[in-house]
Amino acid sequence: MLASMRAELLVLRKWPAAWGLLLVTPLLVLLYDYVAEFISYLNLIPADYATYGTPSQDFGSLTLSQFNIIAVNQFNFSGNAPFIALGAVIAGGDWGRGTVTTALLQRPGRAASFAGQALAVAAAITGSVLATFAVAATACSVIRAVEPVNPYLAATPPSLVIAESVGAALFVALTYGMLGLFLGTVCRSGAGAIAVALLWTLIIEGTLYNLALDYPQGALRTIGDLTPGAAATVVTGFFGDPGGGATSQNYMTVGTTAAVVTLAAYMAGAAALTIIILRRRDAVTEPSRGYRLRRRHRRGHRLRRRATVPASGPGEAPGRRPAVAASGVLASLHAELLVMYKRPAVWALALAVPAEMLLNSYFNAYVSYATANSGVSLGVSGPLVLATMMPSRFLAAALSGAFGPQAGNAYGAVVFMLLGALIGGSDWGAGTIKTAVLQGPSRLCAFTGQALAVAMAVAASVALTFILAAAASAVIALHQTGSLDLAGTQFPAFDHLAEALAAALILSLAYAAVGLALGIALRSATAGIGAVLLWAVIVQPSLEYFAAQLHGIMLHLYEILPNAATNTVINLEGNPDLALYGSNFPSAQVAPVLAFLTLGLYAAAFLALPALITRRRDIV
Repeated sequence: MLASMRAELLVLRKWPAAWGLLLVTPLLVLLYDYVAEFISYLNLIPADYATYGTPSQDFGSLTLSQFNIIAVNQFNFSGNAPFIALGAVIAGGDWGRGTVTTALLQRPGRAASFAGQALAVAAAITGSVLATFAVAATACSVIRAVEPVNPYLAATPPSLVIAESVGAALFVALTYGMLGLFLGTVCRSGAGAIAVALLWTLIIEGTLYNLALDYPQGALRTIGDLTPGAAATVVTGFFGDPGGGATSQNYMTVGTTAAVVTLAAYMAGAAALTIIILRRRDAVTEPSRGYRLRRRHRRGHRLRRRATVPASGPGEAPGRRPAVAASGVLASLHAELLVMYKRPAVWALALAVPAEMLLNSYFNAYVSYATANSGVSLGVSGPLVLATMMPSRFLAAALSGAFGPQAGNAYGAVVFMLLGALIGGSDWGAGTIKTAVLQGPSRLCAFTGQALAVAMAVAASVALTFILAAAASAVIALHQTGSLDLAGTQFPAFDHLAEALAAALILSLAYAAVGLALGIALRSATAGIGAVLLWAVIVQPSLEYFAAQLHGIMLHLYEILPNAATNTVINLEGNPDLALYGSNFPSAQVAPVLAFLTLGLYAAAFLALPALITRRRDIV
């Protein structure tokens, strides 16, 4: 076990992707909770007090008296994505590359080998957690040195409180790390396991938690309460909210004891199931996940030989002269679609967006309508919420529900980036790009077929999103009014449908192209997905946080980034959040024409980049 642990620690130390994942949380707390908050504090003007609070209110969370609260609050929902991704990439990478066979043949038993791997991951996660608290304390000390602080606020919390905070954060992080090891073992693939892990932590878990908040009793509340995210919220929220207040009881869906038991059950269950799988799975004779994927790629890419033509002159071997480019593109497209059809991770990503739309725009909204003026829905107007689910508003529901629960959190766009990174990086990581380009079509034809396959998957996901939105709105209208002819129950005109559909397509294609470029440029689906994780957890929230406070040239620079165009597309047909929350979330937007142009340019640029790389890179 100790030998296995040392080997895994050596791998982690030499692996840049592991360092990147472990540094996400310390960087997040530094950039988002201290640098961004301190800049906001320095730039507050009286007109901002109603929205962002007074300087004295903002400064309280930047002091040493609350550094442990700031640090421990990082370990909620998407904040745990790096840890579940680390476990997934460690376990899934071993199965995908087939190195698990080498590890198990070196003497230690399977359980001992897994225990060493789990201890190595635990040691790495412990370092990340401790670094998060150290960064928070250091940032507070620097702020105290440059800004006068009330001695009461400058006091360090008691050692016992700090130890409890570190223990709670470590407990949550280790639970997610163990879940990642389980997902990697089940999926037999680092890229596929990471994709599933990010879908869970960035989208599904938060949605289930919100449903539990809106639904005070019944099966939905039970399901939401049993998720690790709900338990993590209670364990980390025990220490209070930044600013000195206690965590609202509305967000503590279960008791502290139940939350601890839930997390312990997830950790123990994930470890036990992983060991059972390891003990029963044939790791020697059964082809690895990576081998089977490479075999599928080769099988698919052999279809390109059909795009060759017979010899037309003496001395030319029959069947070896390349066909015209169009035939090569179609053969490559056919091959990529076959490979994608056989990959469960592709199906999961393609179906995640319409599923998220149904949950956000219809299921969650209907629960809010049914529980209006009670619980956390107190003050919500039932008739206004019902209006957002009518057929006349289904375009807004599709756009806002598919690409984020609120403006600025374009999780649907992140899903399409993951899809592009998975498809683009798999060929280079598994080495099947060699098989692809040696079957007849040129490199550019092979890449074009791959890009078209990604575009078709994205288009199918978007189309299904709009179809399900229309069907759900029609069902609700018939259930509530009994007719589709009343005011508000009629579907929008065709020109509005075409505009919204075009906006969703160009948005999804732009982000899929970014993911495709990342996967190909980094030569790895895992590395590409890791880059998407950094964008979703650090860059995207930071940009949106600053966007509402930008002016002048800085605002114009922001407007050429994809964020402003994304915000515009999400709100193109209106924002249903106005009915749910009474006010819009601040988000910088641009003119619709500029948004279309910006996203189109991003799509073109990030398709041209991997095409150039594929054409010029040495693949041998």
